[in-house]
Amino acid sequence: MTLRPGAGSDGNPPPSHLPPYDRSEKTADMVKADFLTGLVLILLSLFVVFESWRMPRLEHLKVHPLSVPGLVPAFLGIVIFVLAVILVVRSVLAGGHRLGLSNEVLRRLRVEPGNRRLLVTAVLTIGYAGFLVGSIPYWLATGLFVFAFIVIFERRRGMTRREYVRLGLVAAILGAATSAVVTWAFQSMFLVTLP
Repeated sequence: MTLRPGAGSDGNPPPSHLPPYDRSEKTADMVKADFLTGLVLILLSLFVVFESWRMPRLEHLKVHPLSVPGLVPAFLGIVIFVLAVILVVRSVLAGGHRLGLSNEVLRRLRVEPGNRRLLVTAVLTIGYAGFLVGSIPYWLATGLFVFAFIVIFERRRGMTRREYVRLGLVAAILGAATSAVVTWAFQSMFLVTLP
């Protein structure tokens, strides 16, 4: 087979440009979701940077300025802020700021599996960071969080009792192992006093 100059392996010329932006309803919903997600991430990143600034600098211990506890969270907060601004700007350029909220749109957002998973993730994460950590020992809070996360997201309809037991055992082992490793790393490697 002889290929024409500039042709692809199938003999057809390569596309001269990218396909036009997909304006389907699902893509429009995602652009709106990107806009809202970007706004939430901007607020979260500002909160992280503010709280990092309030963390102790440990000058009385003569700690090197590059090893103060708030440095890494502040850096991560700044990175999240920059990326969230990019997400919002891209969404606005694609019309994502025109939310056009209606009962039908809200219903679609509620039943979308990805949105439900995002909501469950947010509830678990906020429950872990906002309520468990500090109320019970860190190692126990982390183990429970990992256990619950695995059980909730690996569970599926039609599982047998044996599969549930196996899932519970695997989640318990992974939760305990993760908790032990993370607790050890924070206390021994990073010298962080855990609640």
